[in-house]
Amino acid sequence: MVSDVIVVGIDIVRSEPPEYAVAILEDGEEVLKKRLSKRELFDLILSLKPDVVAVDDVYELLDGASEFLELVKSHPELKLVQVTGKPGDQRSLQRLAREHGLPTPDPRNPEEEALTCARLAELGVGVEAFVLEDETRVRIGRLRRPGQGGYSQSRYARNLHAAVKRATRELQRLLEAEGMEYDLRVRKAEGGYASAEFTVYERYDRVKPVVNKVDAREIKIDVEPVLRDRITFRDTSHRRELLTIGVDPGTTTALAVLNADGEVVHLESSRELSFSELTERIESLGRPAVVATDVTPVPQAVRRLARSLGARLYVPDRRLSVDEKRELVKGHLARRDQNIRPRDTHQRDALAAAVKAYHAIVKPALRKVERKASEEIKRRDVLRAASYVIKGLPVVDALRIVEEERQVERERREEREKIHRYRERIASLKKELRAYEKKVKKYEHEIEHLERLVERLKRENEELKEKLDRMRDRMEELVEEKIGRKLEAKEREIERLRRELIREKSRRERLERELRRAERLNAILRSGKGIPVVEVEKASHEALAGLETPPVFVLYVEDPSGMSESNVRELSDLSPEAVIVPEDASIPEHALEEFRRLDLPLLREGEDVTVKRAGTLALVESDELRRAVRRTRKRWEEREREREKERILRCIEEYQRRRRGKFIR
Repeated sequence: MVSDVIVVGIDIVRSEPPEYAVAILEDGEEVLKKRLSKRELFDLILSLKPDVVAVDDVYELLDGASEFLELVKSHPELKLVQVTGKPGDQRSLQRLAREHGLPTPDPRNPEEEALTCARLAELGVGVEAFVLEDETRVRIGRLRRPGQGGYSQSRYARNLHAAVKRATRELQRLLEAEGMEYDLRVRKAEGGYASAEFTVYERYDRVKPVVNKVDAREIKIDVEPVLRDRITFRDTSHRRELLTIGVDPGTTTALAVLNADGEVVHLESSRELSFSELTERIESLGRPAVVATDVTPVPQAVRRLARSLGARLYVPDRRLSVDEKRELVKGHLARRDQNIRPRDTHQRDALAAAVKAYHAIVKPALRKVERKASEEIKRRDVLRAASYVIKGLPVVDALRIVEEERQVERERREEREKIHRYRERIASLKKELRAYEKKVKKYEHEIEHLERLVERLKRENEELKEKLDRMRDRMEELVEEKIGRKLEAKEREIERLRRELIREKSRRERLERELRRAERLNAILRSGKGIPVVEVEKASHEALAGLETPPVFVLYVEDPSGMSESNVRELSDLSPEAVIVPEDASIPEHALEEFRRLDLPLLREGEDVTVKRAGTLALVESDELRRAVRRTRKRWEEREREREKERILRCIEEYQRRRRGKFIR
């Protein structure tokens, strides 16, 4: 995309009161996503001045064309795009997102849909909505009305009228210098003009800078764009190129449209065809190159139409007779084998003007380009180059411009593809990051648990030390009190306390060993060289249903004696690395067969693998587990081969028995 392009995507949240989800892209990067009221949304657009406002339905944003006037007056270059297509031919955001490789938005999430609107508009998807005519009204008047009074008041009024007239003349000069056509109505007054109204046949954004040059210190100048009677839509992709337009204006307006090959693609006449409808009809058919009429002098409406469409105006050198028009139309249709007949004289005149313009301007320009163009150039590019030739460019320059446009389009397409690949990579990395964050969070919880365990063991150790100190103190007191007849009893008491002390020392040493062991196991877990062991008493449905397990773990079943095939399948659904049972545990044969069928390694503690424990924490070393799993699977494979061998031997014995029985008979 071109740098510094700002796209605002909008989706309605609720209609009463109006609230919208807004997503803003700047150079393809998401910079804002929030919800706003309608007033806040319009204020944002006015302050931000985006290049494009993208919606899935224009009428969710605007109640009518007049509501867009506030935005257009402040930001004339603003483009309003309906990404879902023209009304009546719309497609869902979800379908469009899938077609263009974007994440599919959740219909219940307005923020996601707003972001998708912005992304689609950024890729050039959708139709542009037009609310303004290529016409602007400029009103020049007095700042205030002079009141009643004597000579001084009359002189003040004359000065105001003269100022309005000077501003009118100055604006006329500026418009003519810019080559802008206009109509002017004035209301004369003593000394000049009371007011003046211009109808300028140009867009608001072109007229406004010209009007700003007029000295308006003593007068008031209002500039207003002319609104269309309804919102219209134009799809700029895949449109016909190099159309020739024939128009017969009047009470009944007729329209004839020829394509680049001279074929009639549209012919109609109507008393109710307004200027905006006529423009919309032509724009929906393609890009016009020439607008032609046989009416002289050329009506202002035809000039305005050609200027609005950016097309060249063509008028025959002389007025054609009725017979000439009839023969011209008849011969043209016969040569193209088109079974079309004008229904009235208006259609005939419009078609005759279009045919005359096609042969006088379009066809020669097309032939010039075809002679100069290379064989590799596409037909669409030939037509585009011919449109530049019709506007007055040399053939070489026209072909060069078309080639530059093709190159720009290729670069934009490559850049869009590159952006799409980057987005896919970013989405993948974000997914991986979330998975790692989840793992880290899990390990942090385990570390916190182990740290709490260590703290508890430390507290118990301190308590035991204190208790030991008290016992020592008590023993010393008893030794000092050994006298007389109580000496033997005291000695027995001392001996008992000594034994108790030894037991407490042993217990403390055992707890310290358990603490050190827990710290070592914690270090193994942190290093990734150990796999946590989740222990259950039995492999019953009730024990497994609510079992919480880490992503990578080994399951330890203390009593597998009543294990069924369905229990084994439930174990397999938990996805443990292996299942460990006590070394002397008894397991039903059908359960063993189910372990082998599901390829779920079954290991025995002590015989296959060593389970290291510290308090409630238990783990197995990763390398030892992998070796044990390989040995188990190898045993299963050998046992399967033995079974297969026995089955084959039984088949052979059965066959031999049958053969012997046959010979005996």
